[in-house]
Amino acid sequence: MVRSQTNLTPYFAEEVQDLYGLDSNILNALRDCVAFITVLHPRGTISRPEAPPFTRASVWIEQEIAIATYINRVENRTLPIIAFRHKSVGLEGIRSLLHLNPIEFAHEEEVLAELSGRLSAWTNLQSSIQLQLTSELTGIQQEHRIHRLILSVANHTSRRFEKYDYELSIPSAFLRHWNSNYACEIQSKDPNLRYFRFDESNTGRAIMPRDEMRLTFLDFCTACAATNARGYQDLVAATAAAETPITGILWIDSRELTISKTVKQLAIDREKTGKII
Repeated sequence: MVRSQTNLTPYFAEEVQDLYGLDSNILNALRDCVAFITVLHPRGTISRPEAPPFTRASVWIEQEIAIATYINRVENRTLPIIAFRHKSVGLEGIRSLLHLNPIEFAHEEEVLAELSGRLSAWTNLQSSIQLQLTSELTGIQQEHRIHRLILSVANHTSRRFEKYDYELSIPSAFLRHWNSNYACEIQSKDPNLRYFRFDESNTGRAIMPRDEMRLTFLDFCTACAATNARGYQDLVAATAAAETPITGILWIDSRELTISKTVKQLAIDREKTGKII
């Protein structure tokens, strides 16, 4: 539901399979998350002296709510929360000090029904680390309009990233305007695609907290994509190139971020921003 209704990637601890402890994975996910969904199920009833029996939720989830509260209050980072609480679960811990106002439910189907509507407010939220692919017109060469492809990253976290790797792939036809060898190009198994691999040494700096930086750029020509090796206009080749996505990949902090756009999508983006197509 999160994937289909927002631009965000959901994280669910029970799906994690690696050699790190779940505590490390959960803490890292909480540190970098941009929104938080919590469901408080009954996990057991405890007896207390001079008080009625008390139904407790998961202790883990109570602690995660406390960490989310720290992020919101101490780090001053807005963290939207959607909270659900089973009607039998009591109030304890830091929740007794918060205006969390969880949505009460009796059956899990009620959670799913309510969540769909609540997610509509999150459609414009951005990932904590966002990969961006844009283009701009740079000029005219040999009567061909030359565009510049730009791969950039936006770091919405409070962390500094020293090490990272990234890759850019583009249909070969868009680079026919130049007979160039690129220092960062790697061998491609697909003759219709060219691949370029980089790391932090190519930018010469770390990705700073709350920073947006350009990773790399590459000039391309759409007119040349319509010309075959003999110089004739080739509608089939042009259509294939136009429909093949340009893809950027960033490997950072044990994560892989991917963005793909066709030249048509890039042109639509330029038009929306008011830039010359």
